[in-house]
Amino acid sequence: MVPHSIALLGPAYPLRGGGIATYTETLAATYQRLGRRAAVFTFRYQYPPWLFPGSTQWSREPAPADVITYPIIHSLWPANWLQVAQRIAAWQPQLLLVNVWLPFLAPCLGSITRLVRRFHPGVRAVGIVHNVTPHERFPFARPLTRFVLGALEGFLVLSQAVAEELRHFDRTKPRRIHPHPAFDYGPPVPQDEARRRLQLPLDAPLVLFFGLVRPYKGVDLLLEAMALTPVPLLLLIAGEWYMDPEPFRQRAYQLGVSNRVRIDNHFIHRQEAPLYLCAADIVVQPYRSATQSGVTPLAFRYERPVIVTRVGGLPELVEPGKTGYVVDPTPEALAAALTDFFAGQRAVSFKPHLRAAAHLWSWESVVDTVDALVSELSSRSVSLQT
Repeated sequence: MVPHSIALLGPAYPLRGGGIATYTETLAATYQRLGRRAAVFTFRYQYPPWLFPGSTQWSREPAPADVITYPIIHSLWPANWLQVAQRIAAWQPQLLLVNVWLPFLAPCLGSITRLVRRFHPGVRAVGIVHNVTPHERFPFARPLTRFVLGALEGFLVLSQAVAEELRHFDRTKPRRIHPHPAFDYGPPVPQDEARRRLQLPLDAPLVLFFGLVRPYKGVDLLLEAMALTPVPLLLLIAGEWYMDPEPFRQRAYQLGVSNRVRIDNHFIHRQEAPLYLCAADIVVQPYRSATQSGVTPLAFRYERPVIVTRVGGLPELVEPGKTGYVVDPTPEALAAALTDFFAGQRAVSFKPHLRAAAHLWSWESVVDTVDALVSELSSRSVSLQT
């Protein structure tokens, strides 16, 4: 069975376009481009203020032209979940794709999924599992995660590491693994032009940390590494801080590298992303923990090598010595990789491998993978009925 009508549950416009929201919108747009009917049923109220440390949950960008979104879900209002499920069932999807990433949303998404399946029994329900275990501690995380996973018939997971975590919750339901494709935020920009527009030095060796800054992402490890390498690097941290940046600034001053660190503490909108990535020489993800990340394929999209730490699914996308480095999450290991890249002038030898890596995964192949999973679910259903 190839589903021609797809409802997606998860964050999307008018919410701000973070990684999961952009994934949901891009997948919906891909279905539309392939001639299928797709819409995203998203939140009108997602996180309470105490759970969201950023400046705003709402997008200031224009609505995406190629995605249909219905902002109707209230994450804390059970009566709303019934109304949403009735509306989705009336829309008559053949496939319900449910994003799974945070235990807080498990009661809402798990309940809506169960109700849609009750009102519209023919629908197939598949989870897009971004995270099984949350990055930060959350009360009752395991039972909440079991609740949302139990509402689903099968799973699309984005890394082998997530697939292994999923085994602790479910070993029987079908699942497929497909790496995170790159978001297309626009064409590359010449490096000199990108640096001029961002008011960066044209000749400095530039290291980029890209994305929301949270404790588990290890920017402090990268700062310590800056002080250990003999190369006079410039570190650019581009993304909104979900923690207090002041201790980081103080530590940079103590290490004597504060004049070589620039912090652009704001949410990076999609039209800005190519400037930051193309301005950089290398992108570093010094994470202490991870499931997977959209930053690595995005760096490859703009032909930038990466340094990732040996945690979660981050190493799965990187060919050491060809598209980047895989290192332990320590300042010493990060510094050694940075020194090797710049002092060894590795950029030229990495270039052809990065061009190849940029085209390894596509959004169309995500659709193909989901189609194969839905076909398996349909076959199982027929077998059970016979």
